[in-house]
Amino acid sequence: MKKLTHIGSIILLSLFSYSSTAQVSSVMENDLDETLDSMKTVLNTISLSAAIQTPDGSMWSHATGLSSISMAVDPSDSYLIGSVTKTLVSACILALSDDGLLTIDDSLHEWLPTMPYIDSSITIRQLMNHSSGIFDVLAHPNQPDSMNADFSRVWTPEELIEHFISPPNFAPGTSWSYSNTNYFLLGMIIEQATGNPFYTELRNRFFDPLGLTSFSIPTYETNLGPVAHVWIDLTGDGVLDDAHSFYMNYISLNSTAGAAGGYYATPSDCAKWTRAYLRGDVVSAASLAEAQTVINAPGSQGNLYGLGLMKNSTHFSGNLAYGHGGDLAYHASSWYFPNLDISITVFNNDNSKTSWNLLPVVRELIKSYIATQSAGIEESDLATYSVSPNPFTSEISISMDSEFGKNVSEINLVNVYGQRVQHEVSVLENGTEFTVTLEKLDALPNGIYYVNLLGGNGETETIKVVK
Repeated sequence: MKKLTHIGSIILLSLFSYSSTAQVSSVMENDLDETLDSMKTVLNTISLSAAIQTPDGSMWSHATGLSSISMAVDPSDSYLIGSVTKTLVSACILALSDDGLLTIDDSLHEWLPTMPYIDSSITIRQLMNHSSGIFDVLAHPNQPDSMNADFSRVWTPEELIEHFISPPNFAPGTSWSYSNTNYFLLGMIIEQATGNPFYTELRNRFFDPLGLTSFSIPTYETNLGPVAHVWIDLTGDGVLDDAHSFYMNYISLNSTAGAAGGYYATPSDCAKWTRAYLRGDVVSAASLAEAQTVINAPGSQGNLYGLGLMKNSTHFSGNLAYGHGGDLAYHASSWYFPNLDISITVFNNDNSKTSWNLLPVVRELIKSYIATQSAGIEESDLATYSVSPNPFTSEISISMDSEFGKNVSEINLVNVYGQRVQHEVSVLENGTEFTVTLEKLDALPNGIYYVNLLGGNGETETIKVVK
């Protein structure tokens, strides 16, 4: 979805932080909480709210930062998920295919009337994977002014297409281009196939059976819980403003999101949805395989796109994931890691950021999760050294036994992007113990860092530290 045009810089730094967990271990909870808190500082953003569902169904959730100027965000706050909505609409289409109501290779002429600049031979599959070539009506230059002309107007997808459609970008099936129009058309097809608006069908098929009570699309439904306030530079002065009242009453904008990006949800519910769908709980194995069949999608997150899904390992240190990002003043990033059977969702309420900024947050959470899972197995090895202080300010000292220390050939401090950070090292040997001190770290920005120890035989140890 489109990002609002005013981009400001935030001058508030929040110390508010709130956690809510169920069943995950205290070690995992503390490590993940610390990671999210640190990434909020790294991004210098208004808030982050995140959730992880683990293979046994346990849920970790944590929120850090501000909703309003006087209220901290809470894990139970809903955020606008933007284009993560596309995973819902695609899953609904696949469920209808499983029911025999349509096939994803049906052409538009079988379901919808002829429309200007839209080739009726385009298939449902081509709508779902953005290979249709159809112009994105939300990119039309007149669209923003039309939204602003009457904030109370509810725009139907038919009206959006009628007013803002333009010639196609390319012939169907010959290239890839992200277009919200594709998903407006899919919403219309759902209604043609079922007799229900897409939002009614999603609630009946997914939200109610799965107990996803926070999902709602405010233009058409009552929002079922508290909403984290969105922060936008409304005045153009370079400072973000609490835009909650403005944004929640911007009906014309909210209605244009629709089936392409109009849902709100909590991180926990979104993580539950992402894992339930992508582990195969809501559509057949054959349909899920279709969804995960990707084409080249340059410019998308991971550069590969399936049916309403991005395939991405590039941004997650090689860990394969399927999911989607979303942007419409709020930002969302929700992913399923099939090799680990976990889902991670991260939300943000700062219009000056994008869902791309959330990818490093997801990456650090997955690394923390894996490290916590491995900690018990490697406990005897990790006991050969200790680190202090952690969090650090100007220096980090690593104490290790003499045998371990003599095998360390190289020590590097790197940031979350894997870039080596300049520092000085001093070594003190005292009988059976080595102490290595990384010094002159005062100038480093606050955030997460990693101390990499390289052994003489090529083995490595990685220690997470926080400033």
